[in-house]
Parts: sequence; C-alpha cells; structure tokens
Amino acid sequence: MFDSLVIGYLFLGGAGGGALVVLGAFEGARTLGLRRPELPDELFARAWPVCAVALATGIVCIAADLGRPDRLLGLVASPRPTPLAVGAYALVAGLLCAAAFSALALFDGAASRVPRGVRLALAAASLAAGGVTAAYTGVLLQGLASVLFWQTPLLPAAFVLSSLSCGVAVVFLAAAFVETRRPFVHLVAWLARIDGVLIAAEAGVLAVYVAWALAGAGTREAAVALVAGDLAPAFLGGVALAGLAVPFAMERLLTHNNHHSQLLWIAACVLAGGLALRACVAQAGLYDVTQMSQALFGLSLG
Repeated sequence: MFDSLVIGYLFLGGAGGGALVVLGAFEGARTLGLRRPELPDELFARAWPVCAVALATGIVCIAADLGRPDRLLGLVASPRPTPLAVGAYALVAGLLCAAAFSALALFDGAASRVPRGVRLALAAASLAAGGVTAAYTGVLLQGLASVLFWQTPLLPAAFVLSSLSCGVAVVFLAAAFVETRRPFVHLVAWLARIDGVLIAAEAGVLAVYVAWALAGAGTREAAVALVAGDLAPAFLGGVALAGLAVPFAMERLLTHNNHHSQLLWIAACVLAGGLALRACVAQAGLYDVTQMSQALFGLSLG
C-alpha cells in the first residue's frame, strides 16, 4: 500500500515529535530548577541532535514522496488546513526548536547567556510542536475514508503513546553514551517508570483496537491479518514482543552497573517496535479497502 517513504515519515515524525515533548519538558524543568540534581549537559548535547536529525529526515521523506519541490511549497502554502499541512508546519517548527537547543547544548556556556524567558519559550514551543507532530500521523490515516480499519480515535491514541515512548527511547539512546560522575541514573530509572506506563497504555489501546476491528464486518480482515495472517510476525513479534513486552521487562530490571548497555537495548527495541507498528497499521489497509482505492496511493498528494 504505502511505500517506505510514507512509512518512514510516519515513524520519524512520531519519534521526533515524542523526543521534542520529552526533551522540551526536561528543558523547561531544568530552566525552572524543578529537577535536582540536573541532568548532565552532555545528555542534551547528544539527544537534541538525534531529535533534529529524525525530524529533518522525516521532512526529506515527505519531500521525496511528493516528488517535486513545488508540490511541497503548494502543500505548505495551501489555504486549506489539511492534517498533512498542519503536520508539515509542526515538523518544521519542531526542527527549528531542536536545532536551537542543539546549538545551545553543543557550545559551552551558550545556554547561560540566553535569557531564561527565551529558553522557557523554546521549551514550550517544543512541547507544542512535538505534541502536534506526534498526533498528526494517526489523524492523517484516520482521515482517509477509504479504509474502515483506520476510522477510529484509537489509531491516533496508539500513535501518540508510541511516539512518546519513542521519545523516551531517544533520551535512553543518548544516555547510553554519557560518561559522567554526576549521579543521574535514578532520574533515568524514573523516566523508565514513566515509559512503563506509556507502554502499558499503548498495549491496552492496541488490544482494544484489535478487538474493535475483529468485531466489525468491514474491519475484520485487517485485524485477522495482524493477529493470525501475513502481518502477524511483524505485529506480534515486532510490535507486541520486541516493541512492548521486552522493553517493559528490561526497564523493570535496570541496574546501576550495566545501565549503558541496557539502555541501548531498550532504545533499540522501542524504536524498532514503533517502526513496526506504523508499517503494520499502514499495510493493514490492504485488507480493508472498501471504497476509493485510488485515494490510498500518493498519500501526500491527497
């Protein structure tokens, strides 16, 4: 159904948006002095560039899927506020925020010379842009009337939860390469507990989503494909096992002596599960085309 470019920006937009929310919240908290001890600057110097690269690559995927630069300009300049246009604006705004925070983190002492109000405004903008970016991918699919399987608010809810979990995974990925004497492992453990709640909520939403789809005549084939058909290995193995169960268990077993390698494995599993989720949900539309099948191709052009 969708090519790798579409699935790529569904994933990168979600992961980048989730990272914006998580990192923006940390930036706001440390600017206000709400967290003690503070997270080391080295963590932000690694996490913000990863977030920026994810968002930039997502924009590249959108541009490549559109095929021509003038189509991208037409999308942004369109007077009609489509979900894709809103998402494109949020991606650009989020990229600018991530680039600004990356610059502040990479240059020693730069953050201290920026007024507190400016840093708070950037953190708030990151939270807003990240929230919109995380949500729009699910809203985008939900808005395609040709697939009944996507016609439920459970889809955006699952994508938002997955995006936030992927955002935590970006922080874990950065933390795995931070060497510092300042104690911050307990803060990472605190973040792991939050991610455990996100993973449990995502699993619950996906279970309800599949049950809802199995109960409907027009959506049953797509649900069966996910749990017992061609998509079952990717959905059950990639999403349920690798993306949800394994990181949830590993986060409960974090140790101080080996947390670097553990965080790498947790981040890899969560991100792989986030990608598998979007691929499975997108491809499930092949089993549930009820009308206007041509609307399923060239997503960005619609």
